Amino acid sequence: MSLDAACPSGMTTCNDVSAVSVLLPLFPIAVVLAFLVAWPLTHFLRRRSLLGWSLAVIGAAVYLYLAAGPSIGALLGFAISVIGIALARGNPTPSAVSPRNAGDFS
Repeated sequence: MSLDAACPSGMTTCNDVSAVSVLLPLFPIAVVLAFLVAWPLTHFLRRRSLLGWSLAVIGAAVYLYLAAGPSIGALLGFAISVIGIALARGNPTPSAVSPRNAGDFS
């Protein structure tokens, strides 16, 4: 195919290439990986469900929006999601009586 047939008339060059970032189809794997990376952090962070899930959703949106650009943007979204998941699933506030300490102390 000649260049004249591929491009509209009157244009010297044309962009007939469309590409999809490899990071977009890998989004489900990134979600699973974010949960796995956030799991150890849950032992150190207090549970803040609303803030955590909000950050996780914002991080996912950043990942999807910036996945077409440089990979540092997708990495930023991934990191925000990991922190959000860790906050959402973190340790609950310690109570005065836990099930382990509820026994008889005599």
